[in-house]
Amino acid sequence: MAFIDARTLPEATEIEADLILIGGGMASISIAKQWAGVGKSVAILESGGRERDMEVQALYAGGGTMRAPGNPDRNIDSYLVQSRARWYGGSGNVWGGKCVPLDESDFAERDWLERTGWPVTRAEMQPYFNRACDLLQIPRFDRDWDRNPDPERPALPINDNFHASPRVFSALSGEVDGAKFDAFRNDFVEAADNIRVYLHANVTNIRMHRNGRQVSDLEVRCLNGRRHTARGRAYVLATGGIENVRLLLASGGIGNHSDLLGRCFMGHVTFGVYENAEGLNTMLSVGDGRDMSLYVDAGRDKVHCVVATGLEGQRRFNTANFTTTLVGTGNPTSAEDRAVLALAAKLDVNGAAPKQHPCFFMSEHLPNLDSRLTLLPDHVDPLGMPRVYLDWSYSARDLDNLERSIAALGDALGAEGKGRIRWPVARENLLSILNMSRHHIGATRMSADPEHGVVDEHSRIHGVRNLYIAGCSVFPTSGIANPTLTIIAMTMRLSDHLKRDMGVRT
Repeated sequence: MAFIDARTLPEATEIEADLILIGGGMASISIAKQWAGVGKSVAILESGGRERDMEVQALYAGGGTMRAPGNPDRNIDSYLVQSRARWYGGSGNVWGGKCVPLDESDFAERDWLERTGWPVTRAEMQPYFNRACDLLQIPRFDRDWDRNPDPERPALPINDNFHASPRVFSALSGEVDGAKFDAFRNDFVEAADNIRVYLHANVTNIRMHRNGRQVSDLEVRCLNGRRHTARGRAYVLATGGIENVRLLLASGGIGNHSDLLGRCFMGHVTFGVYENAEGLNTMLSVGDGRDMSLYVDAGRDKVHCVVATGLEGQRRFNTANFTTTLVGTGNPTSAEDRAVLALAAKLDVNGAAPKQHPCFFMSEHLPNLDSRLTLLPDHVDPLGMPRVYLDWSYSARDLDNLERSIAALGDALGAEGKGRIRWPVARENLLSILNMSRHHIGATRMSADPEHGVVDEHSRIHGVRNLYIAGCSVFPTSGIANPTLTIIAMTMRLSDHLKRDMGVRT
């Protein structure tokens, strides 16, 4: 009975556990693995089953608009369904496996940028990143690894403002190795007598105790009409960066003491021109014939690097975090990578025969109060939940950061005589070209001060004793890294806090 179909339970069943995890994605699985066999009961409440079901997936449907100054608005209604995975394993079923921790600048308070800084430092997170790497069965990220990530494949020396930032790939993805991922998400549940996974169990309301300072229980509904109740000592909301907000808003606005619930939604500013009719596509060209395999070799068993701006470079250029990703002709790992392979631009560098490398650029999406999630009260799903509306807004500062960063990298390459960059775009057309990442960041942001966030430094909702949030919705800043590794590192930290709070001996 490790996996239980909530649709088959008798009406009004009471599900009880010491720890209740709402959502069955990578965050919940990572926490539950830490609790296997510890003597406390754990219940995972998952909306879907073990496979994709389009009726369940359609519960994500809502509305959305992407905006940027000087650009026509862009309809993104379909993004609400296409960017998420509503079955057991969550986004782990579809992610590419790319892993990288957020870097020092992402955690730092940068005085030239508003609303930056985490209540935890990069150094404090290192032990949790190590544990996250072990869980995902990848090498640990040494803090100095970017100085010499692979001696056999040299990094491109530019100047002190730019460095080679490494990424590695985990096989624990439904898209990469289905059998291995199935073992990752299932075996620990079947082996532990204290963990239960309730499938097709949709949490539709978080009910508060009359004192307003703690959760009393959860309303659980199934698409076949059954209704249940779930009750625990502590609750972790881990339904993804959009659904976390949707459920809190639909439950009376829990966590909205600072009027920040749903605000500061962040994706990334990701730009690459892939199919320009004149061949004017994004391209980095290196003119001295150097080996660039560290950047363009997409083999999953090797370190892959991007060109990144460090903290001092960001300060000098008055920009946010930024990377340039090159794409080779090897084994592409994402739709974006595969699209770039069609590029055929030609450049000359100092009159030499250059090597052309298709590329795309990524800059931080800065915290922005106008970029937010709200509810559509007149539009409800089959469970009676209000659907969500995403107003994904970029500021002029976001566009400035992208343009300044690309220009700074181009200037540095040219000054060193190493290469050139092509990035043809009119600013008023930028929004129509930007790629929409599936990273839903920031709308339940973390802050030590209740006035500046939704959750505290332990991921607990300010003012609520027993409700925590896991996932990248708690990130105060977006960074430019794939967030999964940091999500898992943060859940390791949260798990340790919960164990201390609930008297679990480790």
